[in-house]
Amino acid sequence: MTLTAPDEISAFFAADPRVIAWPYPMYARWQQGTGVVRWDDGPATLVTRHRDIKALMGGAFPVIQNGYRYGKLAERTVTRLPAGQHDVFFKIMDFESLFMSRNDGQAHARLRRISSRAFTARRIGLLRDSIQRHVDDLVAAATSSGQVADVKTELANKLPVRVIIDLLGVPQADREKIWSWSEAIARLFSVDPAALRQADEAIGDFRDYVHAMIGRMRDTGEGPDLARTLLDSRASEALTEDELVAMYLLILFGGSETTTNLLGNGFLALQRHRDQWDLLVKDPSLVRGAVDELLRYDSPHHYLPRVAAGPFELGGQRIDPGDTVIVLMGAANRDPEVFDQPERLDITRPNRAEHLSLAFGPHFCLGAALARLEGEIVFTTLVTRFPQARLLTDDIRYGGSAMLRAIQHLPADLGRP
Repeated sequence: MTLTAPDEISAFFAADPRVIAWPYPMYARWQQGTGVVRWDDGPATLVTRHRDIKALMGGAFPVIQNGYRYGKLAERTVTRLPAGQHDVFFKIMDFESLFMSRNDGQAHARLRRISSRAFTARRIGLLRDSIQRHVDDLVAAATSSGQVADVKTELANKLPVRVIIDLLGVPQADREKIWSWSEAIARLFSVDPAALRQADEAIGDFRDYVHAMIGRMRDTGEGPDLARTLLDSRASEALTEDELVAMYLLILFGGSETTTNLLGNGFLALQRHRDQWDLLVKDPSLVRGAVDELLRYDSPHHYLPRVAAGPFELGGQRIDPGDTVIVLMGAANRDPEVFDQPERLDITRPNRAEHLSLAFGPHFCLGAALARLEGEIVFTTLVTRFPQARLLTDDIRYGGSAMLRAIQHLPADLGRP
């Protein structure tokens, strides 16, 4: 399919399955010249070069994080919604403005300090055994009737939510409804016209659930360790109840979608580059470093919107206050100025950790260590227990959004362990 530049940009952000299936050749075209591309229909400015995105994320330019709620692209998004959905859009975006990732400056720093209590090295390390148990259980269930399994739906989709629910301290009896809410919220950025209202309902249900949990905790003094840590009034800083709801939702959504895509995209990449899979089979100790190359090669999260807080120039383009700037990490990770032969998967690539899939600077992904740990455990398990695993189709279908493009199915013959 050949499209003109404006058409392919619009098709990409409309999540055309033919375009989001493999956007990397398109990214390479956008990187020609300065790598800064104007999308008039957005309206937005796309930034594709690694150095520019790193500078934007690192604070070299006056931008704010909440490009979902503010800026010209958000304004255009609202005008394209049916009139009856405007209030729902603003309701969701105003609630999500409590997210740590949507804040800047001192507000962001405060939320970051508090939330970092949830992601200490000790707390993440303690999850290793439970993650391995979840992986073992999911693999056993997926192969209970034979050697064929859908690695995406039966492992990649399910593991991250299980892990995050463990971290949040959700009781076993409540896990299915938490899973259903997370699925509805994940569809917020899809092109399904019903997705906005479904996401709003799920957020409302989740908010009620967390507030009820807090109420029980106030009455009895008992509750999830994470919630008690984040609400601890004896600490120098603590979250408000509404901030805790937002933090729980951010951890649930951010911790599941990114890792789900890492696992699905990573398995597909290793199957398509059999020499790299075989390298891991021969030496599973390489898996830990390989996770960064998998994050680079096919990013789980392709872009983030930012809004100019002041005027500046980038790549010869003038950016005015209120302009939306879209930083395309998926393109930056294939920048030939940084990565030699970027289209090649190389798990021993010396600078593989320079990818921007987990952001950079003050907003570097809080759950990065957890995502890497899950990837390490899953891929180590697969290459050691199922060295002969083979993908059963090359007809890979994608859904979701351009931001979080998601493989639908990955049927594989895992072979005999």
